Amino acid sequence: MKHLTVGAALLTAGFIFAPERAVAQNFCSGDRVMGGCPVSIGDFPWMVSLSEANARSRFDGHFCGGTIIADHWVLTAAHCVDTMDPANPLGLEIYANSASLQGGGTAFDVARVFVHSGYQGVGIHDIALLETVRPMGIAPVRLSDTTSAAAVERVGDETIIIGWGLTPPPNIARGRGPLTQAERSATQPPSLWDTSQVLLGAAVPVVDNQFCATGAGSVICAGFREAIADACRGDSGGPLLARDGEGYIQVGLVSGGNYCHQDGDHYGTYSRVSAYQDWIRATMAGETPQVDLRPSEPDYTLPSTFGTITLASGFQPDPYLQHILAGGRIAASSVGEGCTGYVAEAPDFRVIYQGSGAPLGFSVTSEADTSLLINAPDGRWYCDDNGAGGLDPSLVWGTPPTGQYDIYIGTVDPHSSVGYPESELRIAGDGGGGAPGGERK
Repeated sequence: MKHLTVGAALLTAGFIFAPERAVAQNFCSGDRVMGGCPVSIGDFPWMVSLSEANARSRFDGHFCGGTIIADHWVLTAAHCVDTMDPANPLGLEIYANSASLQGGGTAFDVARVFVHSGYQGVGIHDIALLETVRPMGIAPVRLSDTTSAAAVERVGDETIIIGWGLTPPPNIARGRGPLTQAERSATQPPSLWDTSQVLLGAAVPVVDNQFCATGAGSVICAGFREAIADACRGDSGGPLLARDGEGYIQVGLVSGGNYCHQDGDHYGTYSRVSAYQDWIRATMAGETPQVDLRPSEPDYTLPSTFGTITLASGFQPDPYLQHILAGGRIAASSVGEGCTGYVAEAPDFRVIYQGSGAPLGFSVTSEADTSLLINAPDGRWYCDDNGAGGLDPSLVWGTPPTGQYDIYIGTVDPHSSVGYPESELRIAGDGGGGAPGGERK
């Protein structure tokens, strides 16, 4: 991550301009957010990693950030934990006391999860509290309230983001400025980007909320139009910090935004902590009931996680290959008795097919035992387990209808056992790649 600062936003004749550039400060210099400026846990002792307890390592298990706000309590984003059993979050651990995911820290089990009952996605009550089984004995972060907010949450103010989120591979040039088109084409996150092994920090300016266009007064919008500095996947739930005369104060937590690698603006949406002081206080006092927001079945109306492509008969390259992280926490059987495996709520990938006549086949290769679930243009669900041979699934349409195919790659074993294994989706037509074997539709 890269530390940058900026002057106040300009407001002229009713128009609001976002800051474009910033000047590096002593906090960190010489790198972009997606590349790293290591920071010390001594400066941020209350920073924690949310980790899968049964992962091969802390590095493999990390999926979100959080902050210690009391001896038994961690603050994070609702979207990090909304798929977990709130009363029995098996496999969820808090990893504290270390800036390195390679070791040296302390693990704490989570007893209960409290997700805000109004949570509806990025910027909409995206906040949660985790209650640990035993006290952590770590000094908590200070939280912004309505009194301090006026002094540390102004447009143009410098704020700091920290986390272990995705960083680019070594071939991505370091230094100030946006990613070039060549750099973008050289990587396909998240397949070639990876979680940072060490805690990274960067600074971003607060900008007007119109650049995030969500959440009104319950969010803070911060960042840049170009890819100068930004939070990335894996930073979710981590803090947005300001500094006052007493040191760091948490003003927000990472909710979402444009994916850090992609074209477009890089303004991040952060849940505004001061807007939730009453909810935080009531929850820790035992006055907030637990809510279970776990989805019961996949939702193909959601945006696809790994992208969308439009294909027609004779498409090239054939087969089309797409890297995907398989699995999720929803039983595929929720949409059909014969469907196996566990999938995510949102589609992994989406194909808009405009061809006619030629076959269209979908198959998966992975070292893990995977399954395939597709919602086809006719609105029906189709699924397969081992149709491509061995452990690999396959679905083939001899005469595919035109329209939208929402594709889910599941894991036969539950998420708690295998996490999100690497997999490759193979889409084949009649352009030389041939359709894979498997059940034909």
